Amino acid sequence: MKLPRTRGFIRDIAIAGGFIAIGILAPGSPIENGFEAHLGGISVGLGLGWLIKCFIDLQGASYAKQS
Repeated sequence: MKLPRTRGFIRDIAIAGGFIAIGILAPGSPIENGFEAHLGGISVGLGLGWLIKCFIDLQGASYAKQS
């Protein structure tokens, strides 16, 4: 599958990367205890979820073109 270079797709990838970076680089790693670790885990989860959403949208767009 070839990735598109549209403005929306690049924006979605940048948002997902930002959430993942915040989760990894925030003080208190996700493997430690504490409230900061929970926020880091939530941020990583949001980033991965956004990335999955982006690829689901991509699959739906390619499927719509075929029909």
